[in-house]
Amino acid sequence: MPSLKISLLILAGLIIVILAIVAVYYHRKANRHLQQIEEQQEQERRQAQENLDKRNNELIADIRFIANSMLQEQCELTEGVLRIHHLSDRLDADIMRQVQFASLHQHFNQTRDMPILDAYKALSKRDRFQLDKKRLQLEATNKDAVMAEVKQLVAYRFDSLKQLH
Repeated sequence: MPSLKISLLILAGLIIVILAIVAVYYHRKANRHLQQIEEQQEQERRQAQENLDKRNNELIADIRFIANSMLQEQCELTEGVLRIHHLSDRLDADIMRQVQFASLHQHFNQTRDMPILDAYKALSKRDRFQLDKKRLQLEATNKDAVMAEVKQLVAYRFDSLKQLH
């Protein structure tokens, strides 16, 4: 009988050792899997950040292009302000609300509801004349301040852009 007890104890010990080995194996396998998931997520995060940076850089280049076009008088003041404001909103909605761009934002707010393209063409000649008169008055009033801010915008660093976390 004592040999049966010893045999059972040895068998129980052997089972415990085998179960411990299996547990360690699956624990390591789970850790490797978690590490792979973390590496994949980090790679996806880096790729998303690169895509965001590329998109932001393209928007910044477009904003600077329009600003330079305005400075060279190749783009009308109101058209340039509208385009810059819409692009900057896609980049960061707070940029045009900064004090240094107050005149750009003000001119945008004064002209953003003016009809354009087909809506403009649909107006009567009298209404178009009145709208053009109002727009030209606003441009004359705001031109110096807007153009000074456009010069700043060309060199603006866009440091406030958010990074992915």
